[in-house]
Amino acid sequence: MAVSEEVRTADPWRSRMARAVGRWKSSKPRPAGRWRRRLSASVFAMAILWLVFAVLQELLTGRVWFWVLPGLMPPIMFAVAPALLMIAAALLKRFRISVLALAVVSFTITVPSSGINFAALLPRDAPAAEGHPVRVVQMNTDYWGQLREGTLSDPRDKESMLKYLRALDADVYLLQEHMTRVGELALPVTDLSDVGRVFPEYRAFTAGTLLTLTRLPVMDHRVVNPDTSSTLALPPPPYELMVNVKVGDRVLSTYNVHMPIQIIIEQNWFTRDFYKEIERRHVIRHEEFEALTEDVVANPNPLIVAGDFNTSPAMGDIRGLLDVTRDAARYSGRLYPATWRVGGQLPMLWRNDWYLIRNDITVDKFRSLDPEGNSDHLVQAVDLVIAK
Repeated sequence: MAVSEEVRTADPWRSRMARAVGRWKSSKPRPAGRWRRRLSASVFAMAILWLVFAVLQELLTGRVWFWVLPGLMPPIMFAVAPALLMIAAALLKRFRISVLALAVVSFTITVPSSGINFAALLPRDAPAAEGHPVRVVQMNTDYWGQLREGTLSDPRDKESMLKYLRALDADVYLLQEHMTRVGELALPVTDLSDVGRVFPEYRAFTAGTLLTLTRLPVMDHRVVNPDTSSTLALPPPPYELMVNVKVGDRVLSTYNVHMPIQIIIEQNWFTRDFYKEIERRHVIRHEEFEALTEDVVANPNPLIVAGDFNTSPAMGDIRGLLDVTRDAARYSGRLYPATWRVGGQLPMLWRNDWYLIRNDITVDKFRSLDPEGNSDHLVQAVDLVIAK
């Protein structure tokens, strides 16, 4: 009887211990639960890091020379990364709202760097009811349609390129890379006999590697920044050529632009000289953009600034110029108006070519054309209306 009572007395303690052990075992995280927690924490950490990167991007791009390296990535990544974070947030149980909020904020901050043309989603403005029509075409001619050696090079045929350009029937052509490469040098082409043969009714104006052709009456022409400090050989200065032409009773200013590239891809990225060259080119590019922007602001004429800027929306060098002009590509109907690289080897994810307008000028039709093997850039063919 005594034993029985002892057992009965111990039973409540054993039951309590058993229940406590059961609760402890049930509270231990299962392997799947631990994995989900780690995943949620990792996604949250990535969202924080991307937000930090987004803030640095908008603070440093175009201002600090070394930030050109992050700026080399395709601008669309500033939209893709937040979108991926938003998708991940929808699958999380922890940090869902936090990740979603971080993704939205980072995307909002970097909209200027993303290259997205939101105007393509909106009804477009009608061109001026009355005015003077003019067609101006911009194209990087990829070393004037010549076979060349170098990174990302393709065979070209100059006669095919000239025939292609002629068929576009433009009033003004703004052409870049009117040059040939000899070793590490880009030498301007001085022989204009091919142009005279294919475009007999046009006048040709050259400055360095820039070529402007026009069949409209010419008022005057000049280099925008003759006092440039650039001693670059690839490409050599000058980098902006302004030609004033007569359209009806108005003067139209055309700025043909080819900015120096920020880096020389062929150089060894693990040497000091590579980064010193980036810093040197940053200074030159800043000087050229500043001179061009000042000239545009001081010009009361309807004007076009077009060419290969070697500058994507993710690179802040161009922001000052964009502030005082209108981007004609907003009328292209393309949500992401990339222009480079055409022809394989790299996807067409960068916009290096710009077409900007200002003062009494509207866009009737904006076409981004396949160069049909004559360039590694899309061609910008734009029908404009100059207000009377």
